[in-house]
Amino acid sequence: RTFRKTINNSTSVGFVPTMGALHEGHLSLVREARANNDVVIASIFVNPAQFGKGEDLDRYPRQLEKDSELLKEVGVDHIFAPSSDLMYGKNHVTFVEPMGFGETNEGKSRPGFFRGVATVVTKLFNIVQPTNAYFGQKDAVQCVLIRRIVEDLDMDVNVKIMDTVRESDGLAMSSRNAYLTQEEREKAPVVYQSLCAAREVYDARFARGMDEVEADDLREVVESVLETEPMIKNVQYVSVDDLETMKPLDKVGNDGCVVSLACVLGSVRLIDNIVLR
Repeated sequence: RTFRKTINNSTSVGFVPTMGALHEGHLSLVREARANNDVVIASIFVNPAQFGKGEDLDRYPRQLEKDSELLKEVGVDHIFAPSSDLMYGKNHVTFVEPMGFGETNEGKSRPGFFRGVATVVTKLFNIVQPTNAYFGQKDAVQCVLIRRIVEDLDMDVNVKIMDTVRESDGLAMSSRNAYLTQEEREKAPVVYQSLCAAREVYDARFARGMDEVEADDLREVVESVLETEPMIKNVQYVSVDDLETMKPLDKVGNDGCVVSLACVLGSVRLIDNIVLR
């Protein structure tokens, strides 16, 4: 906070929060921030508050030196890499509880996750005080949550949501892709293929002059594609939700929707989504 006070109020500050283990998706956010702000700040912090019991907090990839070099190469001016003790002191008792997000399918799959996200994002925004903050669409519910926090708590931050960056075969880039074995990695594109199948159904219905699509039809086509891959051990959910609220839809009209899913391929949990409009 002391450093932040040295930056003139007329200077635009772009902020890219990360948990490290950087990939091209993160770096694309930094490039966008670099192109549109006077100063660019990135954070690297593996937030314990958003990991539940039995999740991968201890084995989450950590490579601070390598990540710092990558960030500098793409134009980051300052890196904020706090310790857990700094972010959550021994007497820390205050958390941000976003009502309703625990009832989304992702929230049900990861109890406490959105409370942890809401808390750390609020803290980071208070510390960095950015003009613009950049996030990837891959974490669909998180993007809606962050916009909700900023509006509800009257934060003076412009939230910029950028398209998901994908590998050449369609797999959404993610730090957790590093957990995939070679065989699992070869099969992983089926996740995006299932979402593309939903888009084909959506586009075809509207091309025939229909003014709405049953959400169940979109869910069923996603599930049917995922079922063709034996390495997918568990489809945790397929959701068809409102773009602004992430509340489930029964029918999808011209306003569109976001189709999102979580599944376990081999031993790795993958999430992805596609916006239909």
